[in-house]
Amino acid sequence: MYQLTVKLDHDMPFSNISKRFPQVNLSRWCNLEVDILEAESPHKEKIESFQQGLQSELEQMSASLIHVHRYSESALEAVIRCKCSMSNSSIAIVEASNCIPVMPITYREGFEYVRLLAFDKENRKAVLDNLGSVAKLAVVSSGQVESHVARSAMTISVDDFLGSLTSKQLLALIEAIEDGYYSTPKSATVEELAERLGMPRSTFEEHLRKAEIKVMRAMRPYVRMAYQSSRGMR
Repeated sequence: MYQLTVKLDHDMPFSNISKRFPQVNLSRWCNLEVDILEAESPHKEKIESFQQGLQSELEQMSASLIHVHRYSESALEAVIRCKCSMSNSSIAIVEASNCIPVMPITYREGFEYVRLLAFDKENRKAVLDNLGSVAKLAVVSSGQVESHVARSAMTISVDDFLGSLTSKQLLALIEAIEDGYYSTPKSATVEELAERLGMPRSTFEEHLRKAEIKVMRAMRPYVRMAYQSSRGMR
């Protein structure tokens, strides 16, 4: 199996948004029904401008804004009802080429970056040809991957959830999980866990809380996408 990262220059909707707001970095999760779009910038005013202009941009691409949440001065999350097709979405093109897009798709300064998995050389050639027919394409990275790596990437990458945690935060989290802190009823308290690890209660609690926050934040786009899709099926 092959893993590729490609850089695309085209006029599809989200790239056009990125071209209009080049100092805002975009991450996009999509299931061809709902898009979760995260926008980040070190410049507060750029995020404010992006938020103000997002509605008009979506109207031009026949998409609707379901929800927007500003979760910090430098970042926001938008939930979008999309109309993805072969004519306006690289994700649809990748899937039609019998390949797997790996979320999130990212946009920087008007360019789209897509990481994908191709099952064999024929699929690899097909997806590059199909993407190349609608965009200027550059292969950023390419290589073969083992099946267990591919399975992880096709679902949710472990790095997405745990890659930002420190070793102390990981230790606090695994101790809490294994010793029953999250059981119902709890079979361990914060005080007991801290004592077992030989650290002050406040220190352990800080490590655990930061670990929980990072994991929950990483889960947010997946949970939001699943929630919006479930509402649409009712």
